[in-house]
Amino acid sequence: DGSDDGGGGGGGEPNYDQHGRLRFAPHTVESIWECCLESMCRPGCDNRLVQYGPRFRLEVFRCPPVGRISKGWGIRSPELIPRGSFVCEYVGEYISDDEAESRGIRYDNQKMSRLMDVYGNGRDAVHMCIDATKFSNVGRFLNHSCEPNVFKQRVFCDHHVRLPRIAFFALVDIPPRVELCYDYGYVDVPGKTMPCLCGAKSCKKLLY
Repeated sequence: DGSDDGGGGGGGEPNYDQHGRLRFAPHTVESIWECCLESMCRPGCDNRLVQYGPRFRLEVFRCPPVGRISKGWGIRSPELIPRGSFVCEYVGEYISDDEAESRGIRYDNQKMSRLMDVYGNGRDAVHMCIDATKFSNVGRFLNHSCEPNVFKQRVFCDHHVRLPRIAFFALVDIPPRVELCYDYGYVDVPGKTMPCLCGAKSCKKLLY
């Protein structure tokens, strides 16, 4: 069950435990490889998780304003989400890097952007982007936090090395009705003007 095809660590170790939680510490594995149609295992094996979708209920809600500034929409769950659990994917249109550059300029002028970088695997790997503007799922409503409770992870579910999925997992045990947020990873450079509204004690105040 994934001993040959799974194993984010590359040594054939299972990616998930019997509860469907990551066996690896956050940010220690570049890619996770789940079993696929070519795998010689049963459809319900423990190395098939992200491809089956979220296990926890998720709801989009209106975030309370930060001062006079509206934070917009966010995501939370009415359930406890244990550490290492799969939350959801970031779904959208896969576009080229050049197309993303063009759209990014337009989105920046509109003070919004739902572009996410994604890299394939192998020597001829291409740099692409997922654009969640026109169609997506609840993942597009995940907000930034300087003290995140989820993190993103590259996952291959069908062994198409050019099109990995971006999945989010819980960094900590997340209580019910707590907003789910991840670190957008913006580089800290001079000239930032977009305020950060995460409200964390270690907030950097500016996003980009």
